[in-house]
Amino acid sequence: MHTKSLPSSLVLILCGAALVASLTLVSGSVSNDTKKYESIVMPPGCTCRRTGAVNDEQCDQFDCDCLCDITAGACDINCCCDPECSSDGNSTFSSCLDEGAPSPIVKMCVESPSALENVNLKHPLRVSDSPEDKLHHFMCVEEDNSAVKGNFFEDQGYPRASEVFSPGGRGAKQLGFHSNIRESTSVKTDANYQLGDPIAALHSALDQKLMVAFGGYLVLPSANDSGNCIELNTIAFGRNEAGKCSKLIDELFADCEAQLSTARYISNIYVEQTKGSAILGTSLQMSMTNGVLLPIRIEKFTNANSNLTADNVTKWEESSSMCTNALKRMSYDIRHNSTKIVDVSVEIETVDIEAATQELEQEFSVNFFPVEVKSSERSHDRNNVITRIRSGNPGYIVGEPTLGGMSPHANSSASSVIAHQFKIMDTGVAGRCNTSSPTGSGVGFAYDMFVGCTQSMTRDELKDFCTSDNHPMLANHEIGVDRFLFPKWLQSNQDLLGIFGNADPLDRRQWIKIESSLDDPRFDVKSRSFLDAKNRCIGMPSRSRFEILWTYVGNVDNPQAKILSARRSFQDGPSLQHTLSPNEKQPFSFVTTVSWTFSQPKYSISKSPPPTLLFSVPHDVFYPFQMGNSAVQRKHALLPLLILLTSIVSEAFII
Repeated sequence: MHTKSLPSSLVLILCGAALVASLTLVSGSVSNDTKKYESIVMPPGCTCRRTGAVNDEQCDQFDCDCLCDITAGACDINCCCDPECSSDGNSTFSSCLDEGAPSPIVKMCVESPSALENVNLKHPLRVSDSPEDKLHHFMCVEEDNSAVKGNFFEDQGYPRASEVFSPGGRGAKQLGFHSNIRESTSVKTDANYQLGDPIAALHSALDQKLMVAFGGYLVLPSANDSGNCIELNTIAFGRNEAGKCSKLIDELFADCEAQLSTARYISNIYVEQTKGSAILGTSLQMSMTNGVLLPIRIEKFTNANSNLTADNVTKWEESSSMCTNALKRMSYDIRHNSTKIVDVSVEIETVDIEAATQELEQEFSVNFFPVEVKSSERSHDRNNVITRIRSGNPGYIVGEPTLGGMSPHANSSASSVIAHQFKIMDTGVAGRCNTSSPTGSGVGFAYDMFVGCTQSMTRDELKDFCTSDNHPMLANHEIGVDRFLFPKWLQSNQDLLGIFGNADPLDRRQWIKIESSLDDPRFDVKSRSFLDAKNRCIGMPSRSRFEILWTYVGNVDNPQAKILSARRSFQDGPSLQHTLSPNEKQPFSFVTTVSWTFSQPKYSISKSPPPTLLFSVPHDVFYPFQMGNSAVQRKHALLPLLILLTSIVSEAFII
């Protein structure tokens, strides 16, 4: 966040995951949407542990594994349990990522066939590989007859958000700040890229000899403590990253073709396919012929008018005192086969800026895409028909993107969800709402958000904004015969959230509806009016609010985060009042918030049912002994038996 933007725009990300609000869920009527689709209980990729369960999708006691399999349809780096990784790829991994909480270790006298582990050579060590195995010959389990299957969270269903978040409910909670710290990683020395490795970058000199670029490694400009762009952030292999920063401009005519140029990051820049394969001082042609280097390929170039263009040169136009095609946004797309880079492309967006400009906000991102598996290796059961990055497998990872989607159009024959990351408005350019995008800020799972912008208006402009039925800055939603008008930057086309982090866009049952009062035909549309005496607008929404309920399900030792319900609402306040002189522009604030509430789950121990008797016996089979339920009866009934056993033992010793 740039400190200069604070007075006019606010973007606060707050962590609500650690603050738990225990809820008593009230059962209510099921929405038509739920009846139609019957949302799943057990996510794909898990194993049902409830005895006698008929429908696995409605099983509420389950175990999940291979949590590191985040990419559907492609191999995940260092995920040794990923079925989409080949055995050759697994052998080059530097280590194995967390696959999920292991089951309690029980040393069996005869273990499962070790041949089963040939499928995954890097599976976590067997008990026979541990020091405890030295004690194996002293004690082992011949047969495990334990009835306990595990500790499982109880299913809470999908409660109505209108009941959970109703006025007076316990959904509100105090918020706190959250910060992220990037962990440093060590650089591996083998030729195969490992997760977190820097990527060597080179450029060709005038004599076509290779020289290092950016100090030796491909960089992604990032913001320093003052929000200014610096080129010290090295791109880490396999890790997506995005950010914004400001480029300070001293003299535009001097900085235009140097500091603001697109060529700085794409012209004659090459990367190594494998680590250490390029040799400095050798000819570029030789390295390209040997397949050692890859050029950065321009995939898309968009100019200030949002037009695709082949003219990608940043120029200083003396006649108009403007810098054309100054870099505004750059995104690297790097494709790899888990250990080797196979393609590097870039998308560029430019802007024309005037000589008086002193600062330019730039956006940079890098996305890694693994080589996809063949169609023969895809299926609905594997949940990998569509290649995508999951936000957890299956449960959400706190902080990862919340999955959002749009329902298929009522007139469309398609049944799949149009899925993207769940997004809300951003602050716009310099905090101005009229330049804000309603899908500009991504929402992280279990992270509360507060995003605001301002729109400056004179008194008459505020009155027109408040009372007009056809204003360029207003969106409308038809509710019966009425029209509900609200600021266009508060609108959202996403009406669905993925229940789990691996929600499949092809299965509508894996998505939950965001309840909204606008979908209720009985919704009372407030009349908008302007009070001339007070210069105040009433009835115009100035705040959009999302409330989301989440919890844990599955095995207590390996909990999976899921979304239970969500609601969207609009609110208006006393802030739209013009207090300055009539012709003076006054800034008015508009806000979108996202609030997460954790529902504390209960849990119970799951046991196998007792075995049924193979045959019945007469009630007097133990005559003359009596069987009873009370402690006194058992005491008297066992007395003759104890006397009999004592006499038998005594005779045995005498003999």
